[in-house]
Amino acid sequence: MKLRQCFNISLKSSTVVFLMALAVVATATPGFAQILVGQTGQGGAYTPESVNGNLFLQGVYSEARNAGHLLSVWRGATNNQVWMSLDNRTPFTIGGTVTFQSPTVAPFGSDSFMVFHTGDNGDIWYTQVFGDGHNSGTWTAVPGNFTNLPVSVAQMGTNSNNLYLVYRGLGNDLRVWGTWFDGQTGSWANADNISGGLANNAPGVSMNNATNQLTVTAQGTDNQLWMTHQTLGASAWNGWARMGGFTENTPHSAACANGNMVVSIQDGNGNPGFAKFDGFGNQQSAWFVDSEFPITFASPVQLTANGNNVYALANIEGKGEWRLVYPCN
Repeated sequence: MKLRQCFNISLKSSTVVFLMALAVVATATPGFAQILVGQTGQGGAYTPESVNGNLFLQGVYSEARNAGHLLSVWRGATNNQVWMSLDNRTPFTIGGTVTFQSPTVAPFGSDSFMVFHTGDNGDIWYTQVFGDGHNSGTWTAVPGNFTNLPVSVAQMGTNSNNLYLVYRGLGNDLRVWGTWFDGQTGSWANADNISGGLANNAPGVSMNNATNQLTVTAQGTDNQLWMTHQTLGASAWNGWARMGGFTENTPHSAACANGNMVVSIQDGNGNPGFAKFDGFGNQQSAWFVDSEFPITFASPVQLTANGNNVYALANIEGKGEWRLVYPCN
């Protein structure tokens, strides 16, 4: 399949990821741990998210920035609707959404956002929200793509109208699927199983604008962190690499403006763990497990980048909270 501006993203076949051994999460190097703990929130604690009041939710929330605006999205705490807040103002919904999973949002074009959620029948739905709050009031299904888990989406370059969507298959289909949206034509490419990968949970995707690469993270069938990446314009994805960290749920990644990245996992006790990577997927620190506070993490953390800062977005006892994970500069 051919992307606009000659971005070819056909995927090569490779050996499917089978379950293998277990890895132990290591302690972090002092530099990474000190930066994470010493420069976050209120003395290292998570800070409650404010959306014209506290953000109460099921699952985890997602946020994106574009043209000076911030859009946060989440699943309601007492209902199965997709809620949104623009610039931390009064939450709103669009249409009669029904979801049993956490929604996600990505920047779209130069001044808007695209919100995605998994429907109650496995369809993947999306809608556009503009920076001034305008929206169509309706949702559109991604044709021919189905999952019963959350999806992950990345904008393919600054101000791009192209989006890349990843998800795990529906039910017993453990394959990691990827497809891209051409915003100029409004069309979706056929989905491909990314390098033959399998996952026990929903995968994650992020875009590194400094290195012009997409990175996909997944909890393999061995419950370890696996990663692959592809440079836009390349003919294929790299093969999956096992990164030597156990995770009990979806791992995520986020890239700073300078190209450095942070990847998150969730250890066997439900605590989030973080490590620094360079822009090409090479690990630069050991894992730091965020267990210094007596907090119950109901879901894996989501990661978001703002310039050269990476933040963790968490569900802590049913309330959305955040902390600075790493200043990349």
